[in-house]
Amino acid sequence: QISDEMGLLSELLAVVAKYHANILTIHQSIPVNNIANISLSIEVLEGTGNITKLLDEIKSCEGVYEVKILARE
Repeated sequence: QISDEMGLLSELLAVVAKYHANILTIHQSIPVNNIANISLSIEVLEGTGNITKLLDEIKSCEGVYEVKILARE
């Protein structure tokens, strides 16, 4: 869940790119009360950095309220 703020999704995508992960899909709900649910499908590649650090950096972004891992392969 993220705040409906201009540029926030772009900031999150930049974090994923920084860790060299591949974004497969992006789904975002219509914001309700200024909160949007987003789902990112991310492929972890051989050159992807530390996933825990990636998640921690996403969680630390202002406007990010909740981060969940829904599935892993």
